[in-house]
Parts: sequence; C-alpha cells; structure tokens
Amino acid sequence: MFPKHDPGNPFVRRFAASLERAGATVDDFSYVRALRRRYDVLHVHWPDSHLTSASWWGSLVKHLRFAALIGWLRLRRTRVVWMTHNLSAHDQCHWLSRRLFPLWFPRACTHVVALTQSGLESARERYPVLAGKPSAVVPHGHYRHEYPAVPARDAARRRLGVPPDSFTLLFFGNVRRYKNVPHLIEVFRQLPGRDLHLIVAGQPGHGISAEALSALRDGDDRVTLRLEFIQDADVPTYFGAADATVLPFDSILNSGSVLLALSFNRVVLAPRLGALPEIQQRVGAQWLQLYDGALTAEHLQALRTSAPPIEIEADLSAFDWNSVADRTLELYRADPATTQGAPARPRGEGASYEKVRKQYSKP
Repeated sequence: MFPKHDPGNPFVRRFAASLERAGATVDDFSYVRALRRRYDVLHVHWPDSHLTSASWWGSLVKHLRFAALIGWLRLRRTRVVWMTHNLSAHDQCHWLSRRLFPLWFPRACTHVVALTQSGLESARERYPVLAGKPSAVVPHGHYRHEYPAVPARDAARRRLGVPPDSFTLLFFGNVRRYKNVPHLIEVFRQLPGRDLHLIVAGQPGHGISAEALSALRDGDDRVTLRLEFIQDADVPTYFGAADATVLPFDSILNSGSVLLALSFNRVVLAPRLGALPEIQQRVGAQWLQLYDGALTAEHLQALRTSAPPIEIEADLSAFDWNSVADRTLELYRADPATTQGAPARPRGEGASYEKVRKQYSKP
C-alpha cells in the first residue's frame, strides 16, 4: 500500500486494516522492498502527491524514478492498482509534473478503483486508456469506531468556548484553496443574530494562511478558528459541539470529510459536485444536502430547520468496511489479460453497495 499509514488521513489505515482482516498481508510501500522482493499488488493512493516538486528537475526526477519502479514491478507481474480519489492534484505543483502525469501513469497502472460509479466514469472520460483496464467501484468506508466517544454537547462547547445555545456550524479538515473556507467565513458573517456560531477546525496550507483567515473574521466573536492539526482524540469534541457541517468546495471528486461528518451523525451541506450526488442517493437528502452554484447565506440559514436531530443515526450500511475489502480483493484477482474492457463492478447506477458476501471481525 502506498501509503499504508498517513497521520493526517485515517482512511488509508482503515482501508489497509480491512484488507488484513480479510486475510491479505499489507506492507507499507518501500522502494527498497520493491526492488529486493516481489509484490503481488501495489495499491497507490494519490499518485500525484508522490510526484510533487517545486522545481522542474525535481519533478522530472520523481517521475523518472516512479516510472522506472513501476516498469520493474510490471516486469515481475505485479499488479499496479490506482485508487482514483481525485483526477488531478488539488494543491499546486510544478507545471511539468501536471503535464507528465497523464502521459504515463494512467497507462502504467493495470487496475483501477473508483469510490463511486460517477467517479469511475469521470476517470475514464479524463483518461480514456482506463476503459480497457479491470476496474471496480469500491465505496469509501465510514469512520465509525475510529475515534473516542463523542462528548455531551454542553461539555464539547465549553471546551471550545462556543456559546451553549447557539446553532453551530462546523468546517472540519485541512484548509486548502479548493475547500473555499474564506468564502464560507464571508457568507456566515452576513447572517444576522447572536445565536449562530461557526467553527473552522483544520490546518491551513498551500496558499491559505492563518493570518488571512483571522483577518476575514475581523473580530466577529461568532467565528471560532482552530487553525492547527486536530489530533484524533480531539476530533469528537468538534463534532460533538456542532449542529451541522458545511463543506463549500469549489471543486471535488470524492470527499472523506463528508463520510467523517456522517459517521458522527452530523448533517452535511456541500455543493452538487463530483461524486456527492451519488453519495446523497445512499444516505438520503436529509443527511447530505446539496446546493447548486455558490454557497449563500440562505443555504446556511436553511440548515437551522432541516438538520436531523442529533440523536438520530445516519444509515451508513452502504459504506461498510467488510464490503470494501471484499470488492477490493476481488479486483486484485482480476487478470488484466482476460478482463480488458470489462464493465466495472457493481454494474450500473442501480447496483447495490450494501451486499457483503463475507463477514470478518468487527471493525
């Protein structure tokens, strides 16, 4: 798995753990290990992130090194699986890296995993060569049982300094340009009333500074900024304090942040982009509320009357980790020589994510 562990993203460790519970042996990828011994499968998350450099020569070296490695693995009949979390890098990288990636990596991988059917179709549209490779739709697993218990609302709000009786909105996750957090702060500040609160929790980076976000707040004490990496032990406190989650992306294919909020039974407001409409079909419009165009104050205001009570649990059976492992291992076993051009599984929009053919130990 490349990578198997990521301190900033629990998805990768939960994904690897689900495969291990199903009987696979999963190593954290190493160039040395790949050269000395044989892998059956190299499963790559976010390949563009392993190729990013600020300079042209750094980009070229990283691409040549990774391409040579994959060529070596292919000679040894290793299956190279690309999980298409996104179709292009969210964060800025050198133009040469952006140009090189579509020229070789989609051709070099042998198998493709998408998190939704629409995501697979988008990947094939962007990179037509993928249509001839074995592929599967494997849903993004949920995050239940990953974090400590959620504290009582009053306790969570006292810890964060949030008024106990306010209707509280939460943005949670790394603060990047495409997540449109400055616009969220500006729109929230248009709302009248002292009984509203906004929490922005996450580490800024890649062109977004804590100073700029603080300036946007401009003394409005209805906005709480926790602009830092949030430790796992503290994550439940933020969702415990929130009535709803707002994720105003300006571009997105898939979102772990949506599944994280739903795992804490918090309604999510997000744009109608990428795979989010398909996720909405699985969880219901009362849990994932989508808007068209730009986020407005009216969208935020509407959450006050449409958010489900916090004691109700979202149905996330479509995102069960046993099913994730089952579908992934099935794809690993697909022979590229005999399945070229085969349709993705599940087939079609009406296919069920809920089918779990095997039961492994409880996550």
